[in-house]
Amino acid sequence: MADSLGSVRHIAELALKIRQAVETVRQNKQECVQIRRRVVRVSSILSQLEDTVIIRSNPAMAAALEELDATLRHAHTLIAACQERNIVCLFCAATALSKKLRRVQDDISDQMMEGMLATSVHVTIVLARIQDDVDYTRRPPRLIKD
Repeated sequence: MADSLGSVRHIAELALKIRQAVETVRQNKQECVQIRRRVVRVSSILSQLEDTVIIRSNPAMAAALEELDATLRHAHTLIAACQERNIVCLFCAATALSKKLRRVQDDISDQMMEGMLATSVHVTIVLARIQDDVDYTRRPPRLIKD
């Protein structure tokens, strides 16, 4: 799952871009700051998983990371739009942009929950396998009767 590892790295790069872009927004500053805060937190958490088995072997996690990556690219585009300098554009687009920013924030939250579910299921499967192995080693050997 090299794509998953790449997604984690790309998410970290997007988080940095978003963090930098928020510094120069001219409208919807509060929404942009909230997105930055959430994205930086998510990136920090995901960086801990960067080189783990769960990232390499879990298709559900890979899909969640790809969706999160797409959402963060969209968030970066919206934040870049908040850097607009034209005063007419500021008034025309501010409300619509604010709604889009809130929606992208909700999307990030939804994808975080999907990632947590994928992680929980993966951990449950791994623990069940470990438990099965422990139970198997504790069982007395079967005697074969002729």
